[in-house]
Amino acid sequence: MRAAKWKDVWRRLSGRGAYPHELAPLLLFPLRRIVLSPDKLIPSLHLVPTASVLEVGPGPGFFSTHVAKAIPEGRLELVDLQWEMLQKARRRLQKCGVPNAGYTQATAVRLPFQSQTFDVAFLVAVLGEVPDPAASMSSIASVLRAEGLLVVAELPGDPDALTEEQLRGFAQGTDLEFVKSERVSRSVITSFRRRPKGSERSQKSRTVRKRSRRS
Repeated sequence: MRAAKWKDVWRRLSGRGAYPHELAPLLLFPLRRIVLSPDKLIPSLHLVPTASVLEVGPGPGFFSTHVAKAIPEGRLELVDLQWEMLQKARRRLQKCGVPNAGYTQATAVRLPFQSQTFDVAFLVAVLGEVPDPAASMSSIASVLRAEGLLVVAELPGDPDALTEEQLRGFAQGTDLEFVKSERVSRSVITSFRRRPKGSERSQKSRTVRKRSRRS
């Protein structure tokens, strides 16, 4: 790789924004399992065999293969800003014999799916890289089914990692309600659930009343 290209990769790696696809092999390093392995993540997703799952920012598919295999009658949709990263994930999943996965190039704040498409959505060390995390959480909430689960995993040492307090703040004003935050291996996993249909209107009413009181 030319010096100018490496300089650009380093700029993207050291700054905010998407992880450079040129460094994707580092995301498959086996020692990453010490921080958070797929086997440790999957129980937090509460999957059933027929689940429809959204993974935002899958990288080259470190978690994707295991999640797809955990839903043999369902489907995993991978969404990434970088087409090159999606291609790397596609090759990995196909090599592992995973047929139930889709690949969509999109931003985390403009998801091109219909309302109530997914049972579960998850992000691992991704949300802090998004320019507008609150808008991303709102976008994900809109494509979750009622009582669908959003799982956000943050890894130690990640300069873009978000705290539970920040995540709960970003969820305010959306249809998401906080479930729990727990330490899994060396990571922190925070879960939200989309409110049942009957409670969405009441939540919006509470938000309006709060704004009225402030004004």
